[in-house]
Amino acid sequence: MIEAKLEITAEGYYSCDLTRKIPVRVDLISINGPLGFGIIQSLTGEEKPLSDYVKSLDQSSSIVEVRVTHETPEQYWTEVTHKLKKKSIHETILESGCMSRFPIIIQGGTQIHHLLAPDQDAFRVVFDNLRSRFSKVRILSVRRSPRGSLGPNMTKKQLDAINVAISNGYYDIPRRTEIKHLAKKLKIKRVAMQERLRRAERTIMQQFCEEYL
Repeated sequence: MIEAKLEITAEGYYSCDLTRKIPVRVDLISINGPLGFGIIQSLTGEEKPLSDYVKSLDQSSSIVEVRVTHETPEQYWTEVTHKLKKKSIHETILESGCMSRFPIIIQGGTQIHHLLAPDQDAFRVVFDNLRSRFSKVRILSVRRSPRGSLGPNMTKKQLDAINVAISNGYYDIPRRTEIKHLAKKLKIKRVAMQERLRRAERTIMQQFCEEYL
């Protein structure tokens, strides 16, 4: 399996056009046919960009209906019914035999997709299809998972170390145990326990940075 982070720009595509003009970030949480569920966050800390975005959505020829289901001055939760004349970015990914991991992030005129492809051939197909339909497609990161597993690519020893650390309160504030006690539970040396935790933590942080920063 291949996991890739793609930055996709589409001229004339309503969500890209609107976020290019209005300082908001949209986290698209789920898609059910023509219905999309998202959270709009203001990038200025003010509510006006949120109301401007919803108003612009409602006026777009690509939108059938907009419902705000929850609102605060910093974010709106929305249900949006789409009516696109062409295949959407998400539909292009699905019809190419691949998937997107949610949320899909829309900001500054681009969409950020975390793409899952079953193999190299499928990734090549979806990448070519996206490039043929949309203005610009850029690969931000890519990694291969030979076993087809999701999430951080850790060894069994590292996973065991993380599990015993969490279950014994090592990451609680304040900590309820020390590394030497965790090492005794796994019957390994303190230095080995410390190294496994640090390697696991580095892997988790690297993936978090790739996906969200």
